[in-house]
Amino acid sequence: MPEPNLKHFSEEERKLVVQQVMALIDEGKDDEADALHRTLPLPAEYLQTLKEHMGLEALIEKGVNLSTAVEKYGENWLAS
Repeated sequence: MPEPNLKHFSEEERKLVVQQVMALIDEGKDDEADALHRTLPLPAEYLQTLKEHMGLEALIEKGVNLSTAVEKYGENWLAS
């Protein structure tokens, strides 16, 4: 299984990624836009819900950024 995505983004980095996502959408590259968008952190509560419904392995395999959940719930969140 790949390593979980726990990358932290500055506000400037976040804005750059959003601009890249919008450019990909404009070019009709929706799959690439989705994949890039998943690299941005989501709210911890939302990630908890996704984990309950999809499973942690699926989130990791899709490259979903889990940093906010680990910050809020601790490293054990990745093991439970």
